Order: sequence, then C-alpha cells, then structure tokens
Amino acid sequence: MIQFLIDENLSPRLVDAANTFGYNAFHVVHRGWSSLKDPEVLRHVLAEDLTIVTNNWSDFRPMLQREEVHPGMVVILPNVRRERQVELFTAALLTIRDHDPPLDMVNTVLEVDAEGTVVMYSIPEDP
Repeated sequence: MIQFLIDENLSPRLVDAANTFGYNAFHVVHRGWSSLKDPEVLRHVLAEDLTIVTNNWSDFRPMLQREEVHPGMVVILPNVRRERQVELFTAALLTIRDHDPPLDMVNTVLEVDAEGTVVMYSIPEDP
C-alpha cells in the first residue's frame, strides 16, 4: 500500500487528506526530518518506501532521474495557500484511487497544476 511523506514546505493537513483515502501519511516535521537536506530526505523515502508529496520539484526531479526504482512522487506545482494544497492533493489522491489498473506509484510522478489537472508520467521513463 502507498504511504506518503509530506514535504516540509506543504501543510501537515495533507496527512489528514491521505488518511481520509485510507493511506498512511507522515509529515517531515512530525518525523523529525525538517532540518534534513533534500538528498537526506530522499534517502529516507527510498529506505522506507514512501511516496513523497512536494512542491519542490526542481530539487527532487534530478535526484529521482538518477534512481532506477523509487516509490513515486506527487508534485503540487503552484505555491498556494494551505486550503488549496489540500484540494490539489485530493485531486492526486482521486487519480490514484480511480486509476485502472490500481496505481502503485512505483517510478510514477503525478503533477498537479493550479487548476487541479493531474498529469501522470514515469521517471525514469518507460522504455
């Protein structure tokens, strides 16, 4: 089952949104990782098989491109208020829930734009 790690630049309320859909979720602050640099966060994500939720795509994208296998990422593209973050993350959660076949997020990135449009692709790219 997918487990999410919410990056420190996003609201802890995203944990509740994930829980509403039946997923386990953790916030970086609640794990004591708020002072860690992104490469250290990624090491934890890989070790614990956590799908990261972030709006810090410019830092995480190059790191993910170097990984053969990763547990996926949800990227909330715009920097928006907390209430809107929850709405945009919910759009990603609906995409995961409604995907046929069921989406496991391995090597998958979901990008959510300001309108709530979700784009899904693989990193590294499928052959």
